[in-house]
Amino acid sequence: MKNLLKILVIIAILGCSSSKNLINEKPYVYTIENYDGTQTKVKSHTTGKLSNENYEILKSHLLNIIDHDIDFDKKIIINFIDNDPTIYRKGYRVPWDIFSGNIKKNLDKIEECNHFWIINKRVKDLHYYHGKKINWKVDKNNVIRNFFFKNEGLNGGFLILKPNGDYFLKVGEYGKYDVISTYKLF
Repeated sequence: MKNLLKILVIIAILGCSSSKNLINEKPYVYTIENYDGTQTKVKSHTTGKLSNENYEILKSHLLNIIDHDIDFDKKIIINFIDNDPTIYRKGYRVPWDIFSGNIKKNLDKIEECNHFWIINKRVKDLHYYHGKKINWKVDKNNVIRNFFFKNEGLNGGFLILKPNGDYFLKVGEYGKYDVISTYKLF
């Protein structure tokens, strides 16, 4: 019986250490219904590189909406919410694990970074998104939305941006583990 228990523990440890991560995982495709009845297919995650001009625009925008200094020699992580919930219950808060604990501390244990919670200016229900706990910043001129989160109906996503302009973009639903594990590898 003891040997069986030891084997099960070893299997569990090996299983946890070989968990999938977004960078090495093939993206899946969301099909989004547009307002005009057409459909758009969007990859769940992509990588790319901002042009120097767009990177400068983004940096200027972040300096405009963030109320403290930003070290652009460090990676930038943005959690972005694009819309209010479709099902609304007064006083309800989303039980999303991204809001538990302090994700910035988790990320800084890996490598110091700039972490921001940014929300589309049309979102009104900050209580739903833990508005008293999270210091949401508004994407006033839709710069972040226009560069990265262009599609309706995906609720947002997260972005990891390196100082050289390379980025990893996850759109749609994700969890805290996705952000942290992707940050480790990107």
